[in-house]
Amino acid sequence: MNITHCPECSTAFKVSPEQLSLASGWVRCGRCGAVFEAQQHFSPPMASKPTPAPPLANSAPVQDEAGHAHGVVMPLEASKPAAQAAAFAHSVPAPVARTQSLWLIGCGVLVLLFVWQAIVSQRHLLAAEEPGLKPWLEVLCAPVACEVAWPQEPHSIQIENTSFNEDPEGGYALQIRLRNTQHHPVATPYLELSLIDLQDQVVVRRVFSVREMGFPESLAALRDARATLRFDLDAQVSEHVSGFHALIFYP
Repeated sequence: MNITHCPECSTAFKVSPEQLSLASGWVRCGRCGAVFEAQQHFSPPMASKPTPAPPLANSAPVQDEAGHAHGVVMPLEASKPAAQAAAFAHSVPAPVARTQSLWLIGCGVLVLLFVWQAIVSQRHLLAAEEPGLKPWLEVLCAPVACEVAWPQEPHSIQIENTSFNEDPEGGYALQIRLRNTQHHPVATPYLELSLIDLQDQVVVRRVFSVREMGFPESLAALRDARATLRFDLDAQVSEHVSGFHALIFYP
């Protein structure tokens, strides 16, 4: 039999090895209810007579060899050690925990929406760089009915050279060579041809589609594409033509 002292109210208790083994040495003071580890407070009984603890049901105060009354020690259950008892006292109320769970779920949904929006906005580039992703990107586009096409990057297409001459077979011929400077395919642009006079005024303007130029829908990465466009001009118009401007764009 050992004597331990409550660190909160200094009440002395007699504890048996059986009581200590119930909760790995943790006990509860029968007077103030404090939970402590009995073995860390083993010491001889206090010289002064402590205030006796009120007796509990089915328990009575114990006396030491000198006849002094002491409090009653209550060993903790093995399934509820002191650490769990202290944690329970500071547990989060159920309504607060439910609110926190809903807040975390809401944050997760917002993060998923942000990722989905970022992927959809970059779907053309992702499909061009990784063609195998196109079926998955089309699935992600389904909720907003968007399409996955070749990326339109006018700054990535350069007009390498052009020439405008009278065709020996009649009419005029425009030769043009485009180059894709990117490392992934890009959508083929349209061509706007403006014929100008000596004062740099537009005499006639015409737009050629991708199909009219004979180009594919996309230009391969770091590749050139050439086309020759033939057309006729009215005699009154052709006599004023002295030059041209070529411009590529996406409709």
